[in-house]
Parts: sequence; structure tokens; C-alpha cells
Amino acid sequence: MKFLSLVTLTLGADLVNGHGYLSQPAASFQGGAVVTKYEALMTESCDPAFAGLKWDDNPEANTATFASAFPNSQFDTLRALMDSAAPSCGNTVTTGAPVDVSSLSSMKWQNDQEMAGFIDSHHGPCEAWIDGSDGSSTRVLQTDDCRRDYTGYPAEIPIDFSSCSGDCTFTFYWLALHEPNWQVYKQCAPIVNGGSTESRSALKSTSTTSAPAVLLSAEEATTDTTEPADSVYTTTSRCRARRRNLRSGN
Repeated sequence: MKFLSLVTLTLGADLVNGHGYLSQPAASFQGGAVVTKYEALMTESCDPAFAGLKWDDNPEANTATFASAFPNSQFDTLRALMDSAAPSCGNTVTTGAPVDVSSLSSMKWQNDQEMAGFIDSHHGPCEAWIDGSDGSSTRVLQTDDCRRDYTGYPAEIPIDFSSCSGDCTFTFYWLALHEPNWQVYKQCAPIVNGGSTESRSALKSTSTTSAPAVLLSAEEATTDTTEPADSVYTTTSRCRARRRNLRSGN
């Protein structure tokens, strides 16, 4: 079976709710996904290092508080913290044709409704990781405040993709700290470094791979923001996370 329709991500102004999406390397989304929604909510209860601190200040102050407290937490990386609340790739999928990153030197994040990369109010730390099929895992980005450091539209962030050999997964993590309920953003994209022989073989084999479901670009995915009647609460690694569909308010 030929690979089902995975359309190259194009920029569109009709994404109507808004926190942003991974546009380079282009993420693909499950049918019916709200592409800009957060994956979970976390609070200071995630770790004693955060407990009792002031989290209802302005976004910049909250972010500074987090950066100061994080080294005292049980987590070595932002990834470890956020994976405790959002272990999967959310509404993004990694079963599609990989993006060839051999000519790329950056990632891009954008919010088309606000004509911004990271929206003004959503300060907070971010990381990016490349995980290889050989079990390798490389952090290729870490900053204490993505909104402060990358202000363009789209937000373009330098990334070294050279650690990818063969099939890899690129994952972007962003924790928005503008309120006491921290918003967890996590999106993934399958990538391949087309410069290597192994990667060229991976690209060739993907063209005949069957996909389990129709995959959509951000432009094609629905932007319906209806929230389900009941929120689901989960507890993982002592972190309390609330998963829900995004209502467009925050």
C-alpha cells in the first residue's frame, strides 16, 4: 500500500486558536487534532523544589523562579520533568515519511493567529532532543526562556541535526509558566539526515511503507476547540497532570 496522504506543511493564516506548532521540521498530526493545544497541565506539586514558591507573578518572574528552583529538583532535564506528565507525542505522529534535515540548521515554531512565534505572555523554558533508532539521545537545545530568546515569526532556533544517523525523532518541549497551572507543549517529528547512506536507504524504504492512519499537516488539521465535559487526571512520577482539549483562552 502506498503511504497515505501526508502533505507538506504550508503556512496558513486560518489556524484559529493559538499557542503554536512545530513547522520545521514539519510535524504531522492525527486527523481531528487541535494542532496548537497543550498536552497537559502541571503544578508546583511536581517536586518539593517548586512547592511554596510564588507562581502567580508575571510570566517573566515565574520563569525566573522556575529557573532558580529547577537545579534543586529531582529532574536532570526539562524533558524528564515534562515526560512525567506527557509521555507520548500528543497529537503529533511519528509514523509518517521523515523530514530530511540534511540541509536544515534550525527549527521553527509559529502561531499564525497571533502572527508570532512564541506568544508574548507565554514565557518559559524549552528543550529539543534528537532520538535515534540506535538508542542514542542527544539534547540539541536548552534555554530558560524561549519567548525571551527567540522573538521572531516564526521563531527560528539554531539546531545541529548532525547527531541524527538513520531514522530519528525530533522532539520539542516547551513549558509555559504564565500562570500556576503550567502548560506542557510537546511535539514530535520523524526526521532523517539525508546526507548519509543509511539515511538515504531509510528515505527510500519509507516511500513504500504503509501508514496506520491518515496524517495531516497543521494546515489540514481541525482547529475545533470544544472541551470535553470531564477532564482526566493522571499521576505519574509524583506529578499531577490534567489533560484536556484546549479552550482558546490561555
